[in-house]
Amino acid sequence: MSFIFANSTYSDTHLNSIDVENKLGTYVSKDTELITDSNEKIKINKFFNNGLPLVLVMAYYECPMLCTLVLNGLSDALFKSDLNPGQDYQILTVSIDPNENYQLAKQKKDSYTDKYFNDIEDKDFWTFSTTDQKNINKITSELGFNYSYDPKIDQYAHSAVVYVLTDDGMISKQIFGISPTSTDLKLSILSASDNSVSSIFDKIMLYCYQYDPQTGGYSMIASNAMKVSGTISVFLIFIFLSILWIKERIGFERKV
Repeated sequence: MSFIFANSTYSDTHLNSIDVENKLGTYVSKDTELITDSNEKIKINKFFNNGLPLVLVMAYYECPMLCTLVLNGLSDALFKSDLNPGQDYQILTVSIDPNENYQLAKQKKDSYTDKYFNDIEDKDFWTFSTTDQKNINKITSELGFNYSYDPKIDQYAHSAVVYVLTDDGMISKQIFGISPTSTDLKLSILSASDNSVSSIFDKIMLYCYQYDPQTGGYSMIASNAMKVSGTISVFLIFIFLSILWIKERIGFERKV
């Protein structure tokens, strides 16, 4: 009986080989070659040194389920955030299937930009790309994105993860799951922006939340949140007392 349970199935072999290694703080190579959805041959360094963090997704365009769920969740979270595509971030999707072409990439891009970002005139903030096996091996190894191909069903087994890279190609955050929250995504992008946060509210959010590399999400730091709320309370009390003092002063001057 124990012998039966000890044997792994063919599917188990593929499922056990998928994983996401922690490569946070490391850099991806700048010379990884890609073919964009407009059939342009580029290197990944095109997305670096332009002042924008890069949201990176490894997927494949004929994926029957998981990739669609990941891209749907990513698009929905970005749509609900108040960040501006092309101004606050850029997105790159790289296919892990070397047999896919730029036509498939273009179809997938049009599908998502039309559905979630139809009001954005310039759709070049999101690039869907393909490449050969050599470059796929390079970037997946650098990201720690371990996947497996099952020839029996012609499908890839892989994890659901979104990467956020800094302007110079460092892996800053990895967000797990198919439904990232808009808060997690926004904080990850802001953090990868070298803390060049656009508003005082964004700075407060970064101060009150802490990134957990194990879960790939953010959790509130109670002590920092209490400090912020305490500071706000003191500020409001000061304003209230100042108004009372001004009113009392005006009343006194009128009596005089």
